Amino acid sequence: MIDQRVAGVCLGVVFAAVAAAQPRVLFVRGAERSGGFFEAGNDAGLTEQLADINNTATGGGNHGWFEFAEALRADGFVVEQIIEPLEVGAPSTGQTDGAPIAFESIDLSVYDALVFGSNNAVYPSASVDAVEAYVRTGGAAMFISDANFGSDWPDASTSDQFFLDRFGWVMQQDRGTYRLGRADGDFLEPDAAILANVDDIDGEGVSPIVVPTTDLPGVESLLVVRANPGSQTRNNDSTSGQGSSRPVGPQDAALAVAFVECGRIAGHYDRNTFFNLNGAGTSINRFDNMAYAVQLVRWLAIDPADITSEGVCDATGAASAVDGAVTLSDFGCYLSEWSNNTVAADITTDGACQPGFGGDGVTLSDFSCYLSRWAQSCP
Repeated sequence: MIDQRVAGVCLGVVFAAVAAAQPRVLFVRGAERSGGFFEAGNDAGLTEQLADINNTATGGGNHGWFEFAEALRADGFVVEQIIEPLEVGAPSTGQTDGAPIAFESIDLSVYDALVFGSNNAVYPSASVDAVEAYVRTGGAAMFISDANFGSDWPDASTSDQFFLDRFGWVMQQDRGTYRLGRADGDFLEPDAAILANVDDIDGEGVSPIVVPTTDLPGVESLLVVRANPGSQTRNNDSTSGQGSSRPVGPQDAALAVAFVECGRIAGHYDRNTFFNLNGAGTSINRFDNMAYAVQLVRWLAIDPADITSEGVCDATGAASAVDGAVTLSDFGCYLSEWSNNTVAADITTDGACQPGFGGDGVTLSDFSCYLSRWAQSCP
């Protein structure tokens, strides 16, 4: 039985259900001809390197993310893409630099998550402010880098860094090829919903994320999958050309996530993990990359309080459990799971309110965590 005082709080919560809607994800792509400096041999190649969600190629060495987008659509997501514009005075052929997207002029609140895929532009404070505010008030963003997302080694990492500075993370440059596995101890949060039924993922030409030992105010970082111990990583400490190399350290992540006030961010170490069939280096069809990709975006984009679909209880976070509306049914579902001490009710890590990252048993902290999310304590 739950404490009468806790029950009283629950009964006293006034909650207006949100209209049901499919979760909506916006991918950010670099400008035409702004990528591929290291590998592309012509104008078409400079653009093809940018991992477009509309690139359906399945030929050997492709760089498309169409299958990634289709997997998300099959899981109930609406998937869209925005492309950075060309810079003023851009050449009519050959390498371009691209220009920033004016995020401050976009209603970001209509999106459940942003995926900074192949962005490579220099971003001003106004655009960064808009994305930071979006995240801190309940939005989500994922960052992925690669040397061939730009016109020089630092471009893509630096473009991400404008945003990541606000959260205390550092994006590395491109170096290294490796698989990471559960059995090898690489999954530091093995109970994470993102890693359900995932045993191995891989990348080729990887850019790990450096997570600080002390977070900035309002940020709670988790290193979920470590970068490969014994490998080298490349610092993003150059304005042109390759940065300096060093051994992978304990704060280097293949997957990092953070709870940022009301929102969430994630950093994944490689674009190749999500390529179409026969993609360069690897693809979304190798190992457990597909399940990982969908579950990662699901964790970012879906309200952790939404655990029923048309009143049907499934607190595991499966796509079928999401209907875009947070109602009394969701609260009843979680209360049942919590009362029965099920694994699905374990949504805190060492008492911290971090839905999707259990592992410390079902306690009153879990109930309080779910209640705060359900009652929309965040705007």
